[in-house]
Amino acid sequence: MSGPIRLGMIGFGRIVELVHLPLLKQLSQFQVCGIFDITPQRLSLAAKRGFPVYPHLEQLLESSVDAVLIATPPGSHFELAQASMRFGKHILLEKPVTVTAEEAIELHRTAMLEQRIVTVFHNRRYDQDFLLVKRMIEEGSLGVLKFVERRHHMFGSGAAFGVKSFRRQWRNEKSYGGGALLDWGVHLIDQLLQLKLGRISGVSATMEHLWGGDDTDVEDYVHALMKTDRNILLSMDVNFASSAGAPIWIVGGDQATLTVASNNEAYLYEAGKTVKPVRYEHPLREGPELIYSSFADAVTNQGKLAVTLEEAIETMKLLDRIRVVSQPSKEYPDENLIFSATI
Repeated sequence: MSGPIRLGMIGFGRIVELVHLPLLKQLSQFQVCGIFDITPQRLSLAAKRGFPVYPHLEQLLESSVDAVLIATPPGSHFELAQASMRFGKHILLEKPVTVTAEEAIELHRTAMLEQRIVTVFHNRRYDQDFLLVKRMIEEGSLGVLKFVERRHHMFGSGAAFGVKSFRRQWRNEKSYGGGALLDWGVHLIDQLLQLKLGRISGVSATMEHLWGGDDTDVEDYVHALMKTDRNILLSMDVNFASSAGAPIWIVGGDQATLTVASNNEAYLYEAGKTVKPVRYEHPLREGPELIYSSFADAVTNQGKLAVTLEEAIETMKLLDRIRVVSQPSKEYPDENLIFSATI
């Protein structure tokens, strides 16, 4: 392939405007050559900004674009990706890859059959706080690792982030792939798996509706506890009803405990010693750029992806396990309770 990769976009929402387009302007490997969106107002905006627009998906997929960015609500990812690959397009998917592991595995089958490149925008694995935790664990600064706690608290689901002309509250609707687990849980689980602390041997979880009300049918609270075959406890906590942001990480070993308050503030606690601030190291390149650049290299030179579809599948498998074990207990006529099993 000569010249830049001709990139089409399926979905022209807020995430494209604020994240993907500014990034693509810095990357010479790509040229945005077409945009499809089901909302006329968004297509009109894209046209005003000088992009070719397509009112029908098939028109974009039949065009000369080499690859597509799929940046729509998660519930549509599977069908859009399947259709795109059958039209011969390589794919960069916004997270989560799909809404279930079964769908992600089927995408992998199609990618192998059609010989298409698929990557997923798991950009949070390049955040400063995650890279610090990973480095401290790998350096052995905490001693023999015992537990890792990862938290994300925010007040509200983030539904207001959506564009008014589409469906503002889609993050609160199950049919669109909304809810805390697929919104932020996917980021946190991806990070925990990328620490590579062993095979997950057990999972217990709770998913709740803290806000309640009739305007949502998805969870806004998820807590999952996992154990690895190295006897390390991992926990993930997403809370859309909390104004307390910190700490976002607590990581403990037999010699020290690390707490991370934000992407630029962390502290090391050692018994009998003064608390020490921990210095961050800045990566040479930003994570989102690495995802795009590796995608370009894979498409043009069969290079290695920064985020593989296989990794995204493993994340979805764990999300599915969390969803299953969080189901309410069942009560039988004799009043005995059968609790969700740890799997």
